[in-house]
Amino acid sequence: MKRPIALILVGLVTLALAVMAAGAGYERLQTRQTEYLYIADALTPQPEKADLVVWEEARVPLDRPVTSGDEKRVGQALAEAWQAVALSQARGETALLSVRLTGVAQGRAEIAAAQAQEHNTRMVVLSQRAWPLFFHRDGSVFQAEVEMEVARYALSDDGLAHFSVTTDRGIATLMNESNGWRLFSYERRAAEPMETEGSGWSGEIRGVNYYPAKTPWRAFWPGFDVDVIAKDFAQIAGMGANSVRVFLPRDVFVAPEGAGENLRHLSMLLDLARLHGLSVVPTLFDMRGGYGAQTWAEDVLYLERVLPVLNASGAVSFVDLKNEADLDFALHGAGEVEAWLRSITAVARRIAPDLALTVGWAKAESAAIMADQFDLVSYHDYAPVEGARERLAAVQVQVGDKPVVITEIGVSSYNAVFGFPGSERGQAKMLEARLAALSEAQGVMLWTLHDFPNVDVQAVGAKPWVRRQQSAFGLIREDGTEKPAAEVVRKAFGAFSRG
Repeated sequence: MKRPIALILVGLVTLALAVMAAGAGYERLQTRQTEYLYIADALTPQPEKADLVVWEEARVPLDRPVTSGDEKRVGQALAEAWQAVALSQARGETALLSVRLTGVAQGRAEIAAAQAQEHNTRMVVLSQRAWPLFFHRDGSVFQAEVEMEVARYALSDDGLAHFSVTTDRGIATLMNESNGWRLFSYERRAAEPMETEGSGWSGEIRGVNYYPAKTPWRAFWPGFDVDVIAKDFAQIAGMGANSVRVFLPRDVFVAPEGAGENLRHLSMLLDLARLHGLSVVPTLFDMRGGYGAQTWAEDVLYLERVLPVLNASGAVSFVDLKNEADLDFALHGAGEVEAWLRSITAVARRIAPDLALTVGWAKAESAAIMADQFDLVSYHDYAPVEGARERLAAVQVQVGDKPVVITEIGVSSYNAVFGFPGSERGQAKMLEARLAALSEAQGVMLWTLHDFPNVDVQAVGAKPWVRRQQSAFGLIREDGTEKPAAEVVRKAFGAFSRG
């Protein structure tokens, strides 16, 4: 009798486990837990992804209501579908297309990827706005009317051979398959060129590039201190400056955590600047890691967040879209960088058409690049001071009536041979000569207010002598006292304001 009883007990336990497993599975279905395509994704916590599709109310009655969860899942699928298309065209790899595309869309994307590799062409979706059009009752098919900003360009050995940026309108159809929503087809029905012309800029800039002494570069926004900034802005204004240049890294303003607080801090900084009689030159996308087309939509999200704040403040003189973009040509390709710049410029014009735009090129030889796209031309002048006047004159001839502002000049008071502080007077003398040589520009901005006790290795590199040199460009020493260069700047800015 013991054996049959044992078998019965085993059977009951097995049945109970099966029921429990079925119940757990049903519960997972009811709560719509996240499904992972790869085991590694399930085992590793995944960061929350930004919503790259803006949803509008449906214009027609729907068979099934669209929830906020539906919008998030379908929006993510749409965003990732176009990112996959851009990535496949850049790399020639089509296997990744099946993750977010299927049917007609996948077939066309594979053909487009092959053509892109053959002709060196690209298509990048910058932004999407969607209106639900149809949602099947069983949740298997979704259609949306989609408005997209799209960049199309061709690369050559010489750089950018062709570029266009348009607002496209069409119908996207998605299928809810075993691994989630996938784009089945997209039918473009209209396209219009985006506006790229600005409203111009006029004015005179006497400015200083700014980081707090103890929290420069990446430490600035995490260590935001309104009292420190107010004190520093008072010192800048006391030197006769009328403007301050600050840096807004993308990741600080798009991160799932902290972005809202950083936007509030940005608004506070702009208010402080106005209070001290300073305009602001915000510099975007500083220390950008790369130009992969699959990330451009997140760049647009960043613009959507920061530009309205800048536009509303009334404190902004002009916006520097990218710091020293020409230094990225060698690694990423001049054509790729220029295509990105043209795309970002067009989107910025749409978001904040009244803000003047420029790019702070690293050297005078690059200053005329894309000059027709910008409201003013700006560059940095660290080359030998003996040729500063001639470089400025050459740029002014190249760009015609465009105002020219030199947004960075500077001299370190550290000398690798004689050591700090032996060259403070040399710093003052060199700055005096450069300011005089650039007096015919519409503006000059000094690098930088402070010496820095802690230099960001990611910004300047790890070489000890470079870090030491970069720590000593300030007008103010680490102990808070002024170097001789501060008085030189005060006199030069005073003469500038008197014409």
